[in-house]
Amino acid sequence: MKTIDTFLTGIQAFLKTSQFTAESSECAHYAQDWSNVLTPHASAILFPETTEEVSCILKMASEMGISIVPSGGRTGLSGGAVAQNGEVVLSLSRMNFIKDLHLGALTVRVGAGAITQAIHEFCEPSGVTWPVDFASKGSSCVGGNIATNAGGVRVLRYGNTRNWVLGLTAVTMDGVIHHFNGELEKNNTGFDFRQLLIGSEGTLAVVTEATLKLAPLPRTRAVFFFACADFSRVIDLFSFARTKISSLSAFECLDRACLEITMSHFNLKAPVNMGATSPDALAPQAFVLMEVENASLDECSEWLGEIFETGLVMDGVMAQNDREARELWHYREGVAESILSGHDVHQEDVSVPVARLTEFYSEIHARYEMAFGMKSSDKNTNTNSITQTHSGLNAKVFFFGHIGDGNLHIFIQGPANVPEAAHHLGTTSSERAGFLARCKAVDLELFEVLKTFNGSVSAEHGIGVLKRHALHFSRSPAEIALMRGLKSVFDPKGLLNPGKVLP
Repeated sequence: MKTIDTFLTGIQAFLKTSQFTAESSECAHYAQDWSNVLTPHASAILFPETTEEVSCILKMASEMGISIVPSGGRTGLSGGAVAQNGEVVLSLSRMNFIKDLHLGALTVRVGAGAITQAIHEFCEPSGVTWPVDFASKGSSCVGGNIATNAGGVRVLRYGNTRNWVLGLTAVTMDGVIHHFNGELEKNNTGFDFRQLLIGSEGTLAVVTEATLKLAPLPRTRAVFFFACADFSRVIDLFSFARTKISSLSAFECLDRACLEITMSHFNLKAPVNMGATSPDALAPQAFVLMEVENASLDECSEWLGEIFETGLVMDGVMAQNDREARELWHYREGVAESILSGHDVHQEDVSVPVARLTEFYSEIHARYEMAFGMKSSDKNTNTNSITQTHSGLNAKVFFFGHIGDGNLHIFIQGPANVPEAAHHLGTTSSERAGFLARCKAVDLELFEVLKTFNGSVSAEHGIGVLKRHALHFSRSPAEIALMRGLKSVFDPKGLLNPGKVLP
């Protein structure tokens, strides 16, 4: 503790007293992320306001052997921004400037603490946007987006974060400030360190500023919500849309259980007919939120006609205005909150090649049915959840995700009203212990299946702490060795975000 006290005394040479704290509640708050399953323990929180201050902090920390955990909006779900072992948290939240919008270059300069939604709002009056978008945009910071190469709902059209970052300013643990690529569109001079840092989860350097690439705002956005018989029809619909609609910007899927719990949580009416279309038919079990940019009404009518004529969907609706479009998006973006509310939830975020989605879904759905004891009679109900009521478990499984980029989210909702303090196996009730044990066992089966599909154990939330044990399912021993080598070059003392990514 003496070393931390000495460090905090030393930083007062370049930080104001309002820029650091060791107060316990503040430390607990800034040392945690949205995963909320690791016990936070930070020695102090620092709030630098300039890149130069970050440089001084890291240089002093390196000299004194102080471990640093970079922090932004802390909206991650893998524990990548959690301080567990008395590290000092480096919060970049005050480095939130947004400036230097250049319409000719289609660029904007931002600080790592700039909120994603704030960037959108800053750019919108000029008719442009940073097209990285997701449900947590109101809380997530651009530095975290860069650290995890964030994806979101429009990857199908625009790609991940790395496609929209032109240049980076970053500080390595020795305090050296680096400017990678500047504002250059073309720069063929060797290794691209900018791209190396994107997705490195704050383990190689601390990103403090970025030059972002922008895109013109769409003139129009047409939003549709469809009911499909099952997941295979969802993939058939996607194949149709991908080949027929050139301006497809989003294609999101949620199963019946997701839609029902979202409707219940937000007290919403069904957006489409959720019943069977005939006495012999089953009720729809899967639903699609689809968005198309810059399409005329005639084009939309033509697509819709063909979609319904070929029987790809059982029902559907098209938003008639911006308000209705937002309402339809709410059915998709409200899924996670609805499932998480009042329950202990185990989450998985995986991806496979789009061409193998149907095969993959069938395989894992069968395994979850077996793991959570879904009875055959349950399959004929109007819910697609996988339920177990014996052995003290009461669990439901929900599938949703970004079908356009092969990314599925699997949420297993466990016992209700489990206190946040009981999020640690070994200190919880037997009911929760059984739930977690079952989830972890199924995880290993899921990862084995992913490996056979050449998939990823973390599609968009990173490895952090919670997926370290699974990294080898998606990365070869040779790749992991290269990753260790890079870590040793950038951070030879292992002080920057220690214990993250690498097992």
